[in-house]
Amino acid sequence: MRNDALKPDRRSTRLSISLPVTISGVDAEGSKFSETVRTQIVNKHGAKISTARHIAKGSEIMVESPALGVAAKATVVWLSEKHHGENLHYAGLQLHEPQNLWGIEFPPDDWSHEAREEPAPAPEATASPAPPPEAEPEAEPEAVVTSLAAEEITIRMLQELQQAADAHAEEFRDHLKQLIQRLGLEVEVDLRERVAHAKAHEVGVLEEEIRVLRESLRASREEIARLEARTQELRASLQATMDDLERPPTPLDEARRQLSVMADGVVERMNRAAEAGLNQYRALLQQELQESAARLRPAAKAPSPPPRGPARQP
Repeated sequence: MRNDALKPDRRSTRLSISLPVTISGVDAEGSKFSETVRTQIVNKHGAKISTARHIAKGSEIMVESPALGVAAKATVVWLSEKHHGENLHYAGLQLHEPQNLWGIEFPPDDWSHEAREEPAPAPEATASPAPPPEAEPEAEPEAVVTSLAAEEITIRMLQELQQAADAHAEEFRDHLKQLIQRLGLEVEVDLRERVAHAKAHEVGVLEEEIRVLRESLRASREEIARLEARTQELRASLQATMDDLERPPTPLDEARRQLSVMADGVVERMNRAAEAGLNQYRALLQQELQESAARLRPAAKAPSPPPRGPARQP
């Protein structure tokens, strides 16, 4: 089978473009499925897709476009017999309602309205009548007829040339429109790829910034927790100090204070008494020393006794 996109109904311009779509329904084994596939060719009436699912010809499936977020019913109108790449095969889908389900921003003209009828070909140039035989110089009426025939031929040739020029101009305009549509489609695909790449890059940068912010936020929370604990400790200490300052003295505190005052007084009196006793003892000691010195002076002035005989030898 040839790789034609839509054989049963090809009434709109086909575009070769790969777009992600989601198909869902019941496969040939009777099991429900949902699969994301890619288009090969699209037009207003359907698409050619590559799928790994074994679907039956003539079955109805749902086709969803992620770009637009819309879905439409379609019928599987043909299947390829030859598999290709990773056990995939082609399938032709025909939409129940023709529409731009693929999100093409610059669709061909015949996607927006019914295809206009092809202009009728320019009529073939009529054969120029054979010029009449040369008239005899003397036949003046025949010369007049020949002149009229030549003028008519010239007019017809000009009309045919005008029609041919109009046909060529129309064909050129059609080719120009197709070229503009093709360029618009290529620009659209390129822009989509660039936007997807930019989004992926931007998402990576944002994820890194979010990770850094999360780490900073976690560190800030830990620091705030430490500060709150320290604040609670300071508040408890301050409250204890305020309680001590504001608490009235108890009888025990007053007894302790009086006992402390009495002890200070006793120690002071004992210190004064000790100092007075020490001074008195110093005075008595000095007086006794003076009296002892006075008694020793006369004894030192008295003569020493005469020496006695020699001591006997033992």
